Amino acid sequence: KEIDEIWRKSSRRGGSARVKELEDKEAVRDVLARYGFTADLGLSKEWVDVWTEDGVYDLGPEDKAAGSDALLYDIITNPKGHKTIENRSQHTVVNHFIRVDGDRAWAEAYSIVFVRGDEGYYPWTCGYNHFEFERKDGRWRLALRLRRPVGGDEWGGKVIKAFAGE
Repeated sequence: KEIDEIWRKSSRRGGSARVKELEDKEAVRDVLARYGFTADLGLSKEWVDVWTEDGVYDLGPEDKAAGSDALLYDIITNPKGHKTIENRSQHTVVNHFIRVDGDRAWAEAYSIVFVRGDEGYYPWTCGYNHFEFERKDGRWRLALRLRRPVGGDEWGGKVIKAFAGE
Protein backbone atom coordinates (compact mmCIF):
# COMPACT_ATOMS: atom_id res chain seq x y z
CA LYS A 1 0.00 0.00 0.00
CA GLU A 2 2.83 2.42 0.85
CA ILE A 3 4.53 1.67 -2.46
CA ASP A 4 1.27 2.30 -4.34
CA GLU A 5 0.86 5.69 -2.61
CA ILE A 6 4.45 6.68 -3.41
CA TRP A 7 3.88 5.71 -7.05
CA ARG A 8 0.59 7.66 -7.25
CA LYS A 9 2.26 10.79 -5.82
CA SER A 10 5.10 10.46 -8.32
CA SER A 11 2.75 9.91 -11.28
CA ARG A 12 0.68 13.06 -10.59
CA ARG A 13 3.57 15.43 -11.17
CA GLY A 14 4.32 17.12 -14.46
CA GLY A 15 6.98 16.08 -16.95
CA SER A 16 9.79 18.39 -15.80
CA ALA A 17 9.32 17.36 -12.15
CA ARG A 18 9.46 13.71 -13.11
CA VAL A 19 12.63 14.28 -15.15
CA LYS A 20 14.19 16.06 -12.13
CA GLU A 21 13.25 13.12 -9.94
CA LEU A 22 14.91 10.70 -12.38
CA GLU A 23 18.03 12.88 -12.44
CA ASP A 24 18.10 12.89 -8.63
CA LYS A 25 17.68 9.11 -8.50
CA GLU A 26 20.58 8.72 -10.92
CA ALA A 27 22.70 11.03 -8.75
CA VAL A 28 21.88 8.85 -5.72
CA ARG A 29 22.98 5.76 -7.69
CA ASP A 30 26.24 7.59 -8.44
CA VAL A 31 26.78 8.09 -4.69
CA LEU A 32 26.32 4.35 -4.15
CA ALA A 33 28.79 3.60 -6.96
CA ARG A 34 31.38 6.06 -5.56
CA TYR A 35 30.92 4.47 -2.14
CA GLY A 36 31.83 1.03 -3.50
CA PHE A 37 34.64 2.05 -5.83
CA THR A 38 36.41 4.24 -3.27
CA ALA A 39 36.20 1.46 -0.67
CA ASP A 40 37.43 -1.20 -3.11
CA LEU A 41 40.38 0.90 -4.25
CA GLY A 42 41.47 1.88 -0.73
CA LEU A 43 40.67 5.57 -1.25
CA SER A 44 39.75 6.16 2.38
CA LYS A 45 39.51 9.97 2.35
CA GLU A 46 37.47 9.89 -0.86
CA TRP A 47 35.22 7.25 0.74
CA VAL A 48 34.61 9.55 3.72
CA ASP A 49 33.84 12.40 1.28
CA VAL A 50 30.85 10.39 0.01
CA TRP A 51 29.26 10.98 3.45
CA THR A 52 27.76 14.04 5.10
CA GLU A 53 29.92 15.47 7.91
CA ASP A 54 27.67 13.80 10.49
CA GLY A 55 27.05 10.62 8.48
CA VAL A 56 26.25 7.40 10.35
CA TYR A 57 27.53 3.97 9.33
CA ASP A 58 25.42 1.44 11.25
CA LEU A 59 26.34 -2.21 10.80
CA GLY A 60 24.65 -3.27 14.03
CA PRO A 61 24.46 -2.51 17.75
CA GLU A 62 28.18 -3.16 18.26
CA ASP A 63 29.47 -1.63 15.03
CA LYS A 64 28.60 2.03 14.39
CA ALA A 65 30.58 5.08 13.32
CA ALA A 66 29.22 8.63 13.22
CA GLY A 67 30.90 11.72 11.81
CA SER A 68 33.80 12.17 9.40
CA ASP A 69 36.56 11.46 11.92
CA ALA A 70 34.93 8.25 13.16
CA LEU A 71 34.23 7.10 9.60
CA LEU A 72 37.85 7.68 8.58
CA TYR A 73 39.13 5.92 11.71
CA ASP A 74 36.77 3.00 11.10
CA ILE A 75 37.76 2.40 7.47
CA ILE A 76 41.50 2.77 8.15
CA THR A 77 42.04 1.06 11.51
CA ASN A 78 39.19 -1.34 12.30
CA PRO A 79 40.95 -4.73 12.62
CA LYS A 80 37.85 -6.59 11.34
CA GLY A 81 37.15 -3.95 8.76
CA HIS A 82 37.90 -2.91 5.29
CA LYS A 83 41.71 -2.75 5.30
CA THR A 84 41.74 -6.57 5.56
CA ILE A 85 40.17 -6.85 2.07
CA GLU A 86 41.29 -3.63 0.40
CA ASN A 87 42.21 -3.96 -3.29
CA ARG A 88 40.72 -7.48 -3.30
CA SER A 89 37.05 -6.53 -2.87
CA GLN A 90 34.07 -5.66 -5.01
CA HIS A 91 31.17 -3.86 -3.33
CA THR A 92 27.92 -4.58 -5.14
CA VAL A 93 24.58 -2.89 -4.35
CA VAL A 94 21.55 -4.30 -6.17
CA ASN A 95 17.74 -4.18 -6.33
CA HIS A 96 17.43 -0.50 -5.47
CA PHE A 97 14.30 1.19 -4.27
CA ILE A 98 15.15 4.90 -4.42
CA ARG A 99 12.78 7.68 -3.44
CA VAL A 100 13.49 11.41 -3.52
CA ASP A 101 11.76 14.10 -1.49
CA GLY A 102 13.30 17.52 -2.16
CA ASP A 103 16.86 17.58 -0.80
CA ARG A 104 16.46 14.25 0.95
CA ALA A 105 16.33 10.75 -0.48
CA TRP A 106 16.38 7.20 0.75
CA ALA A 107 17.08 3.84 -0.78
CA GLU A 108 16.68 0.24 0.21
CA ALA A 109 18.81 -2.40 -1.44
CA TYR A 110 20.78 -5.57 -1.01
CA SER A 111 24.56 -5.52 -0.82
CA ILE A 112 27.19 -8.16 -1.37
CA VAL A 113 30.92 -7.70 -0.99
CA PHE A 114 32.94 -10.20 -2.98
CA VAL A 115 36.60 -10.80 -2.10
CA ARG A 116 39.38 -12.43 -4.09
CA GLY A 117 41.06 -15.15 -2.05
CA ASP A 118 43.65 -17.82 -2.76
CA GLU A 119 41.00 -20.18 -4.15
CA GLY A 120 39.04 -17.61 -6.16
CA TYR A 121 36.22 -15.26 -5.26
CA TYR A 122 33.81 -15.60 -2.34
CA PRO A 123 31.08 -13.48 -0.74
CA TRP A 124 32.55 -11.76 2.34
CA THR A 125 29.28 -10.25 3.54
CA CYS A 126 25.76 -9.72 2.29
CA GLY A 127 22.76 -7.99 3.73
CA TYR A 128 19.82 -5.65 3.60
CA ASN A 129 20.55 -1.90 3.55
CA HIS A 130 18.62 1.25 4.26
CA PHE A 131 20.40 4.37 3.00
CA GLU A 132 19.51 8.02 3.60
CA PHE A 133 20.93 10.85 1.49
CA GLU A 134 21.03 14.64 1.72
CA ARG A 135 21.70 17.17 -1.00
CA LYS A 136 23.77 20.18 0.06
CA ASP A 137 25.23 22.75 -2.31
CA GLY A 138 23.89 20.73 -5.25
CA ARG A 139 25.68 17.51 -4.26
CA TRP A 140 24.10 14.32 -2.92
CA ARG A 141 25.87 12.63 0.00
CA LEU A 142 25.21 9.63 2.18
CA ALA A 143 23.81 10.54 5.63
CA LEU A 144 23.04 7.01 6.90
CA ARG A 145 23.79 3.46 5.95
CA LEU A 146 22.06 0.83 8.04
CA ARG A 147 23.04 -2.72 7.06
CA ARG A 148 21.71 -5.90 8.58
CA PRO A 149 22.74 -9.45 7.71
CA VAL A 150 20.64 -11.70 5.53
CA GLY A 151 18.07 -13.57 7.60
CA GLY A 152 18.59 -11.61 10.83
CA ASP A 153 15.90 -10.10 13.04
CA GLU A 154 15.94 -6.84 11.07
CA TRP A 155 16.11 -8.51 7.65
CA GLY A 156 14.28 -6.52 4.99
CA GLY A 157 13.05 -3.00 5.41
CA LYS A 158 9.55 -1.61 5.56
CA VAL A 159 9.48 -0.93 1.82
CA ILE A 160 10.96 -4.27 0.80
CA LYS A 161 8.47 -6.11 3.04
CA ALA A 162 5.58 -4.01 1.70
CA PHE A 163 6.63 -4.71 -1.87
CA ALA A 164 6.81 -8.44 -1.10
CA GLY A 165 3.26 -8.32 0.28
CA GLU A 166 3.95 -8.70 4.00
